[in-house]
Amino acid sequence: MSERLTTSEGPAPRPDADLGYLFRLAHQRFRALLDSGLEDLGLSAQEYGILSVFQARPELSTSELARISQVTRQTMHTSVLSLEAAGLIERSARNQRVVLVRPTKRGRQCLETATRRVRAVEHAALAALSREDERTVRAWLASLAALTTGPGKAEAGQKEKS
Repeated sequence: MSERLTTSEGPAPRPDADLGYLFRLAHQRFRALLDSGLEDLGLSAQEYGILSVFQARPELSTSELARISQVTRQTMHTSVLSLEAAGLIERSARNQRVVLVRPTKRGRQCLETATRRVRAVEHAALAALSREDERTVRAWLASLAALTTGPGKAEAGQKEKS
């Protein structure tokens, strides 16, 4: 059923639908487009996300990767093993408890290629927007991602603005 929701067949969701529902549908569709664009590189959108973390930090522990990616250590361990088997990352033990992970040369090259494809998917997703609208959407998403207030505080803030 979720496959049907992420395809372009059928009517588009109504813009006045619940925001959470629209986010979920948009995320599913965007991730499906990313998965499709990265498939021949042997990467999923999730694996691309893991590799892309290394653009900011050259080396991380599996626990740090898990925290950044917001998955369990067990889930990250499975992903790390998969990326290591593909020759995209390598692990080295710092001590008995901490294993550091870093991309291999092949992993960095794959990330470069994958990033160009991800940018192409982003560009297609934003194609109908003006530059100003794109800036507005990006700023809104960034502020939403940083939102720390709960529903009660958000409602109080809305009343104060009125």
